[in-house]
Amino acid sequence: MSDKVTVITFTDPMMGLSYESEPVFRKLETHFAEKIEFKYLMSVLVKNVYDFVNPADLSISREFALKNYNAKLARIYESEESISGMPIIMTDFQLFSIHETTSLPLNLAYKSAQLVDESKAEQFLYNLRYATIVDCKQTTRLEEILNVVRKTGLDEEKFLKHFKGETSKEKLKEDLNFAYKLRIRTLPAYLIEYNGEGVLFQELLGYEDFIRIIEKLTGGAVKPKGAEKLERALRKLLERHPLISSVELREAFDFGSMDEVKKFIAPLIENGEIKIVEVERGWFAKKIQVIR
Repeated sequence: MSDKVTVITFTDPMMGLSYESEPVFRKLETHFAEKIEFKYLMSVLVKNVYDFVNPADLSISREFALKNYNAKLARIYESEESISGMPIIMTDFQLFSIHETTSLPLNLAYKSAQLVDESKAEQFLYNLRYATIVDCKQTTRLEEILNVVRKTGLDEEKFLKHFKGETSKEKLKEDLNFAYKLRIRTLPAYLIEYNGEGVLFQELLGYEDFIRIIEKLTGGAVKPKGAEKLERALRKLLERHPLISSVELREAFDFGSMDEVKKFIAPLIENGEIKIVEVERGWFAKKIQVIR
């Protein structure tokens, strides 16, 4: 038994909806402090991309069908930016090709990261989403996945051992079997647990939805508190999330504008603890790793 609320998300690293949900999770994290934890189970959103392409396009050629599907997928991603405002950049988006036809590698990558270093797995998942949705990299390719491995500071040799071996496949199979047992049909889905009890939701949830669910599930025992607008709270958040968007920072600390966010983080920029990463229609704060 645990007095923490556990939010288990069934997802895929390529999912724009989960990426757009990050501000909600940051707000939950700061407002529930030590009373909430997050876990992620992989569900392989695209098992075979040819299940999604237009059959008429496929009759012309596989290349033509995939080009049109990638363009369609890019439009879907772009439409999801309005959910929270997390920047989505689809410049020359080509996630799938005749050689990369499934999102399975991204899911195996997350399970491999967990096996290498559980403490960095969440950061790896975020970085993998960033590479896919912001940097617009073809993260179905091992080369791009390894770039994320290095950026996250994971042991590349150990990662490849799990990724190419059976251990990550076995762990992924456990995730898929659990999702099948729960009859999950749509993603993202959330299993929210407290003291041995759990409730499942197969729909996108917002902050107020989580508040309502947690209050009911815990009988009011676990309640949100106002976030501390203090440098120590900011440093604590950056320790866990060394790359974080301005939207997440705004939600995490209940700011009304981006100007307030910039003012809040300015001291850490001035002393060299973080830097700003500008992207189209937004920006991220990145913790600067000090080599000692």
